[in-house]
Amino acid sequence: MASEQSRAAPPSYALWNILAGLVFTGIASIAAPSVGLEVSAIFGNDQGEITWLTFSIGVFLTGTVVWWRLISATHRFSIWRGAVAGVYVAVLSYPVVFSLAEIFQRNWNESSDPGTFVDRIQHVLLVSGLSILTTGFAAVLLMAVTGAVLGWAQRRRFPEAATIARTEPLRRRGLLRTLLRITSTIAVALLVLLAGTFSLASIWPLDTAPLGFQATASEPAADYSDAIAAFDAVAASEARYDLHPRCHSTLLSHGEKVHRAVVLFHGLTNCPAQFDVLSRQLFDLGYNVYIPRLPGHGMADPMTMALADMTAEDLVATTNQAVDIAHGLGDEVVVAGLSAGGIMAAWSAQYRADADSTVPIAPFFSPHVVPTWATHAAASLILAAPNFMVWWNPLEPFPSEEMDYAYPRYATHALGQIMRLGQAIDEASRRAAPKAIGIAVLLNDADLSVSNAFTRRVVQAWQANGHEITIENLPASMQLPHDLIDPRQADQNIAFVYPILTDMIGGTTPPPIRN
Repeated sequence: MASEQSRAAPPSYALWNILAGLVFTGIASIAAPSVGLEVSAIFGNDQGEITWLTFSIGVFLTGTVVWWRLISATHRFSIWRGAVAGVYVAVLSYPVVFSLAEIFQRNWNESSDPGTFVDRIQHVLLVSGLSILTTGFAAVLLMAVTGAVLGWAQRRRFPEAATIARTEPLRRRGLLRTLLRITSTIAVALLVLLAGTFSLASIWPLDTAPLGFQATASEPAADYSDAIAAFDAVAASEARYDLHPRCHSTLLSHGEKVHRAVVLFHGLTNCPAQFDVLSRQLFDLGYNVYIPRLPGHGMADPMTMALADMTAEDLVATTNQAVDIAHGLGDEVVVAGLSAGGIMAAWSAQYRADADSTVPIAPFFSPHVVPTWATHAAASLILAAPNFMVWWNPLEPFPSEEMDYAYPRYATHALGQIMRLGQAIDEASRRAAPKAIGIAVLLNDADLSVSNAFTRRVVQAWQANGHEITIENLPASMQLPHDLIDPRQADQNIAFVYPILTDMIGGTTPPPIRN
């Protein structure tokens, strides 16, 4: 009878398993913002965003199961074992939470391609791995402390547990001891590995020195004819590539230099077609509008690997060339861009004194899952890791008919290079005031693709250096997508967004409307 009793955990242990899951969930909910997890309160979203429901269920299930298997099932309650369990809860919660969001917050049943299941697992592992390697050490430490407290409390509550553990059959006891030693060793190794990886990545230089402004690399067009000659050279260069018909660098010109010229930089994996409707509206207001094609973008083959080789230096060169051309198109130059293009607009704001106005739109300084203090480490890790091609949405592995010019995949190194350029701007913003005359920033509070917190940090640095910045925040209640520009983007609302952008680009002295 005693032997049978020793092999079963007392019934009240089940309550402690549940309690442990609830405590881990509560602590994780409080800590989520500091470790970079932005959790949506909109439970009906279908974009794969983490909601408080999927977050809470994921952490609770992970915490309960881990506590049951490592603590309650062994009848060994201690501070050390509780800390080990906490480490595993922290590490395993990431893929569990991201998987639940992927399953329940996307239109899972719309996919008939069995290959997309593997692609979605790859996406979960990629996001989980990046999150764990950058901020995981902080989550591990917090959960380890939480587990240690729970282990201490459960030992105080069940002092007889030590006797139960000692009376287990020798064979089972030996196996459990071996497993616990292995588990403890792995947990400690994980903590050391994560902390070490983050520390190394945080101090690893990103080589941002070449990303500043070099006067010798800039030749502003002297007049309209110089600008047209420079644009023709760009067009001739692009003729060597097999580009999508709608993705060539585009110039909307009134045939002469006007009061104001606008440069529009498109986002990552899109092309100049992204701005075709907005550019026409600006043209009708009297602007000359230039939309350059970003390096590696716009190829006719949507499965191209051209993005894999894009560098931050390429983006700087494209930015300089575009601003130089714009000087021959207008007496004043306005530089605007979305996402990756928003970083190029921010670079113009920081370095180009001849940019009269700059309008970064939802600039991509960092992914939203990475907090500002971990962005340098994230960029270092992305660039140090192998270069992967990753689906934006595994449910749509091929471009839609409406947006067949946009790539369905991005290169992880291209993402890292954009972040590297963002780091250069961040560093420069703290050293010196921005050179552009006017700066207006558009943020989307519903955006879960980019880090608005990082953008605000750069804006605050600009303001601290005595520059006045205009900030427009689109409310989260609008539930606008990250791509605010492309009229063919799902959930788009250009009727709301375009007038705001037109006002920001026009500033306080809009150009005269041409007849």
